[in-house]
Amino acid sequence: MYQNQQAASALFSAPEHVVYNNTIASNHWIERFTADFQVKKAINATERTKVYRLRHRVYCEELGYEPVRPEGIEYDSFDQHSIHCFLEHRNSNTIAGTLRMIECFNDSQKLPIEHYFQGQFIRSDLHPSAFAREQIFELSRLAVAAPFRKNMQSQQNPQLSHIAAVSDLDQQAHFRYISAGLYLAALEEARAMQLKHAYAAIAPALARMLNRVGFQFEQISQPIELNGKRAAYYLDIDRSLQTLCNDYQLLFKVLAAQLQQSDAPQTDTLSSI
Repeated sequence: MYQNQQAASALFSAPEHVVYNNTIASNHWIERFTADFQVKKAINATERTKVYRLRHRVYCEELGYEPVRPEGIEYDSFDQHSIHCFLEHRNSNTIAGTLRMIECFNDSQKLPIEHYFQGQFIRSDLHPSAFAREQIFELSRLAVAAPFRKNMQSQQNPQLSHIAAVSDLDQQAHFRYISAGLYLAALEEARAMQLKHAYAAIAPALARMLNRVGFQFEQISQPIELNGKRAAYYLDIDRSLQTLCNDYQLLFKVLAAQLQQSDAPQTDTLSSI
């Protein structure tokens, strides 16, 4: 039902430190990654439907977190006020992964974590109610398409056997950064929209993996059972933009440029394609 651990351990392993002076070394994983993927926002109905269909395949058909639906889309009321980031695989023109950002526009709108973790919060100073509603959002519904994952057995967490990232031995090892790229895209979108405070319901192990590469997730609730153990986490956007490790700083800049380009006004010719 809720965000899963698509960004498994290999995905957030220590990156290759071969980037200097904000330039990409030849054949570096970022170069290969951006040659294969383009980050976008789902603006029109067609793109959003593709996002919902991917979520249905992952959340309903593969992981069983939600019931299978006849229409083949996974959608809820929070999608009405969400931004959907996705990575498009250039060669196949398919969506490799997606992540949504749930916004709040007034005091009556609540984030999902405020419902699911009611009575479980341990940091009142970082609770969503501590900040202006127009400055908060929640990261949710991370999903990566099966062709861009590699099934691997995990003795520590059998659930990860369906969603573990590909290994370094794979020729497409940079695919393991798909989920990281989606998180970075969300950081850029938040920066551009002047959103300051992010929330997520994720497994503590995933939070530790994210923090290893410079994200600054702080646990603000007790863990609960929510398709596995999940806790509510807080992320300071400005702080995380400063603490990302070198490779992720550079990937962030590359993806930010892609998003800015996609937001630029299109010519009539491009709009008709």
